[in-house]
Amino acid sequence: MQTVERVVINASPAAIWQVLADVERWPTWTPTVLNVEPLTRDGFRIGAKYRVTQPKLRPGVYEVTERVPHQAFTWVQKAPGATMIADHRLTASDGSGTEVELSFSTEGLIGAILGGMYSKTIADYVRTEARSLKSHCETLAAKSA
Repeated sequence: MQTVERVVINASPAAIWQVLADVERWPTWTPTVLNVEPLTRDGFRIGAKYRVTQPKLRPGVYEVTERVPHQAFTWVQKAPGATMIADHRLTASDGSGTEVELSFSTEGLIGAILGGMYSKTIADYVRTEARSLKSHCETLAAKSA
């Protein structure tokens, strides 16, 4: 199962990255995340782990598996029979802002079952996160202009 949401944000990839990479502050701009607690030291890097608490879901531990500043990051939650992958991609548009692609996918037998059971919630959360990110980043850009 995979859910993908794309938005164009009127802000630079660097400005959007600053918001996305500050995962502990996500609860301040999206209602889909209640708390992000770091479980490792040394900040947002490959191998960093975070306990993420979301409404209607059990807390999950996500590990950063990819981090390319101003371009992309992926974090993954693993459980027996299930892998949940949250991917975040930024692509500079020619003068019209930055295209942001957020996706969430599940793998494995249990992952397929969970993906099916929670498909509506997952789609709602990915869509809400994309819209919330757009609103937050464009508000920040307007304030700094």
